Amino acid sequence: MVILTCDHGGFYDMEKLMKYFDKYKIEYKYMGPKEFNKEDDYPDFTIPACKEVLKNEDNVGIFMCGSGIGVNMVANRFKGIRAVCAYDPVVAFFARKDEDANVLTLGSRMTSFRSMIKIIKMFLTSEFEGGRHARRIAKY
Repeated sequence: MVILTCDHGGFYDMEKLMKYFDKYKIEYKYMGPKEFNKEDDYPDFTIPACKEVLKNEDNVGIFMCGSGIGVNMVANRFKGIRAVCAYDPVVAFFARKDEDANVLTLGSRMTSFRSMIKIIKMFLTSEFEGGRHARRIAKY
C-alpha cells in the first residue's frame, strides 16, 4: 500500500497524484489534510503517515511539502523509516536499490508534477538489492 500525505505546500500536487493513482488503479491510503490550509504544519500529517507506513513492511510512503525537506526530516526521525528527498529518478532508483528507502518525499515548489510522476514511477518499480546494503542498513 502507498501511504500519501502532504501539507499546504504539496496539497494541490497531492490532489493530482491521487487522481493519477485512481486512473492507473494504484492502491493508496491518504492521510490528509482534507482541505487546503496555508497555516497547517507538516509534522501533524507526517507523523501519522509514518506510523501507517510502519504497520506493514510492504507499505511505502509518498509525502509532499513545499521543498520535500521538512517532511523528510520528520520521517527520518522514526526507526524503520528510510526517507529520501528525491529531485530526479536516478536518486529515487538508488535510494530503493541501495538504501531500501520506504518513503519518498517530494517538493512541490522544486519539482514539476510531470517530473514527480517520473520520480514516483522509478521509486515504486525499483527493488532493494540486499547483500552488502542490507548489512549496512542493519547497523542502524
